[in-house]
Amino acid sequence: MIDGASATHHESPADTCLGRWMRSSVGACPRSRHRVRRRAIAAVRAALLVALVLVAAAWMSAVHAVVLRLRGGTVDRAITVGRAVDTALMDGVYITNGVAVVFDVAAMLPGALRIELRNCVCDGGAQIYVRGYSGEPTSDRSLEVSVSGLSSGYCSLVFVHNLPAHTNVTVRDSTIVTPGPMHYSQLSGLTDAVASPLVLHATSLLQSQLRVSNTVLRSSHVGGSAVYVGGGVELLSSAVVLDGVLLEASGGPTASAMRVASSSRLSLRSHSVFSVTNVSVVSSSGGGVVLGERLAVFESVLRFVGVEGSVESSLVRCDGGTLGAGGWLDMHDVWAVGEASSVASLSGVTLSGGTVSIARCAAAGATLVSGLTITSGVVSVQCNRAGGRVLQSSGGYRMAGLPSVSVVPCDGCAAALACFDALTASFTNCVCSCRAGGVGEACLPFDVPPARAGGGGSEGCVSGVTLTESVTIGGGRATACFDSVVFSGPIIVTVELRLMDAFADALNVTLRHCVLAGGAQLRIGGLSESTARLMPHAFVNMTNVTSLEGTIVLHGAMPLHSRFLLANSTLRATVGGSQYVPTTRGHEGFRYGPALVLDGVRLLSTRFVMTRSTLVCGGELCAAILVERGLGASLSSVFYMDNCVIRSRTHVMYALASYLRVGGGSVFSIQNSLWSAPSTEYGKGACVFKDVVVDGGSVLQIVSSTFRLGFAMLMAATLTVTGGSWLVHRNNGFRTAYVVYVTAHYSMVFRDQSVWSILDNKFTYGSYSTFTCMTSKWLPPSDTRPTIYGMCNEAIGSPVTDYQEELNIGTPVTVLDCGACTVDAVCFAARTRSISGCECVCAAGGYGGTCLPAAVPDGLGPLPLPDAKDTEVRCVHGGSISSVYVPDPGVRGLCFVNVTFTAAILL
Repeated sequence: MIDGASATHHESPADTCLGRWMRSSVGACPRSRHRVRRRAIAAVRAALLVALVLVAAAWMSAVHAVVLRLRGGTVDRAITVGRAVDTALMDGVYITNGVAVVFDVAAMLPGALRIELRNCVCDGGAQIYVRGYSGEPTSDRSLEVSVSGLSSGYCSLVFVHNLPAHTNVTVRDSTIVTPGPMHYSQLSGLTDAVASPLVLHATSLLQSQLRVSNTVLRSSHVGGSAVYVGGGVELLSSAVVLDGVLLEASGGPTASAMRVASSSRLSLRSHSVFSVTNVSVVSSSGGGVVLGERLAVFESVLRFVGVEGSVESSLVRCDGGTLGAGGWLDMHDVWAVGEASSVASLSGVTLSGGTVSIARCAAAGATLVSGLTITSGVVSVQCNRAGGRVLQSSGGYRMAGLPSVSVVPCDGCAAALACFDALTASFTNCVCSCRAGGVGEACLPFDVPPARAGGGGSEGCVSGVTLTESVTIGGGRATACFDSVVFSGPIIVTVELRLMDAFADALNVTLRHCVLAGGAQLRIGGLSESTARLMPHAFVNMTNVTSLEGTIVLHGAMPLHSRFLLANSTLRATVGGSQYVPTTRGHEGFRYGPALVLDGVRLLSTRFVMTRSTLVCGGELCAAILVERGLGASLSSVFYMDNCVIRSRTHVMYALASYLRVGGGSVFSIQNSLWSAPSTEYGKGACVFKDVVVDGGSVLQIVSSTFRLGFAMLMAATLTVTGGSWLVHRNNGFRTAYVVYVTAHYSMVFRDQSVWSILDNKFTYGSYSTFTCMTSKWLPPSDTRPTIYGMCNEAIGSPVTDYQEELNIGTPVTVLDCGACTVDAVCFAARTRSISGCECVCAAGGYGGTCLPAAVPDGLGPLPLPDAKDTEVRCVHGGSISSVYVPDPGVRGLCFVNVTFTAAILL
């Protein structure tokens, strides 16, 4: 074997010839040109190889097979591999220049054939073909095809014509991308517009398998598809399995994630399986899985399990075909998350003696599955969701597009939902018992990934234990509960809402009297915004939680109408002790020691409350609360930080190149709290975002709080308040150089009758400077004139009368006398009916003392005086402690149970 582009066999003359050519070519090069000449040689070797193989084939008898090996080098000319070859290996080869690399199976030697591509790169519009027989395959050979680690910037992998019986094809751990038109030089009838990373064309599989796993297939050309099936594809006792695959098509409304050509037949017969499992479909403006007009399923299984996709209409679409005797269409855990989308449209499909099962599927639109014509056979359904409601009756399914169904309760089971009837002997205690030939939980003809575990109701609390290993919580349960549990790090405990019971009335995540220590992380969430709209609301309650070098991470969108509460807790972390590693690009090497992380959090009609809690972080550049990938509140959501103490050396809330957006009648409120971040460095703000946007009649308010800071309370590149929204600073004590610091002079914008109210505040300088300002140097854009009210403010001990001079506000301010309240200044005017003195009288849709646009959670406001009869002392259970900080205000005592003290403790 010779490295580079080489052909080897069992001491054939081709080996000697190629070796001599390479040695003479390389040896003739001066040393200074050696590297350049090597590259040229590698590019030519592949073309020379074909000639050598043909010569070798002419010299040898059929019993001497050529083993073709290409290691490294470049293929930039078309080659065909076949004659006299039984094994072809391409390892680390770069295929480019739009060439066709053809593996001609019909021309290869009889016997066991093998084609393997490892860690190759395919680019420049190149195509890789595995070409079978245009007629009936011969019976004297089998075929093994393995493609792994294929990396593609512009390529297509094509299986064409009939492959030998007992063919096994695996494509894994690869990324194949087709961004433009493809010229399929080896195929007649295929146009450039197909533009697909994976093509099956005019192919018959007999007792064969084609499996694609852990792979990205992406087409971005107009009208392209991630998988294309054309020319007629027939499975006879065979399997095609897509598992753990991303199917992405971004080529406009005519694109689709998978497309069976309308003129093409897709036929499954004689115990075949076409399985799409654990697959993500991305085709937001196009189609999902399009099965054409000539689908035929007889004594076989067409299954979609664990599929989630964002499409405009139907995730699965079939415009014609038959589910015949013994045929099973199984759809389990299929989620159509695109707005108004359905799980499947089966117009023109006839159920004639087969079975359809639809279980634990969800559609964002009101239609679940539509268009199916039933002449004979059964449609069984269980625990599905459409249009925001769980379907539980035949009437509900009729409204969702299925007029005739057999309904199985959510906590029930049925053979029609779980087993392939042709290979099932019996069904007992919700378990399928298989006949000969049936494998797996469902007695399928082939071993395929099982359905994700579902169902399961409430679970009891995990109580009084120490967790020392990472674990993911979900499993179809409706509840995750921890009581007096120690999370002993460094571990990651993940509560995946997507894996919980999507068909429960509500999801409950509860932590009581728990301890996070030693770098432990608790992660909650994991939903995309579109998926969150299909989930039941979640209640996340964390009370009396103690964190010592631990981190609580909330990530992704929360389901509609959810509630998050962090109360009566103390979270402490340091840059050196926290194990949290940011995942925002460009920040992976930094450590911020956060006690709380909000990673891509989206609040949708959700209440988020932090109250009566202390967050502390220590170390250089530390951030008590770290924000990644933006923080958004919409659809009348609320975010309240109430009665909290936040202490940090540098940042209280720090966003990594991301934004804060408060929209759709939502409220973001910091109130009754203390922030201490006395940095002395320029540009180190307590609360830092790239952009802050308040729009759609929303409110951002800073109320009744104390800020002991350095450079700035809020820093942003831009601050935009628009759409009749309200920015409020009321009754605060600011010790800082700047309250609001916007980096560009014209990037602080108020539009559409939005208002800024600055009321009853006391301003003085902080640790950074000997001056104090409301804003950095700021001039509003010429097309805007902000409405700003100033009333009863004090700067460095003196009443403020000239806001431009004394507080650096670069635009006129309407100054009101103390107590001279107006609706626009002290109330959210859009939801206020009138004002009585300084009391706001709310109209419909106004809440709280200032008529806010979203409901104010109960139990907020200034802390009451301690109850003399309340003698309860909160305990810390388990873990190890090396220091105890000054107790929080109001604490009546300290209690430690099963705690290991690792250093001297001073109280």
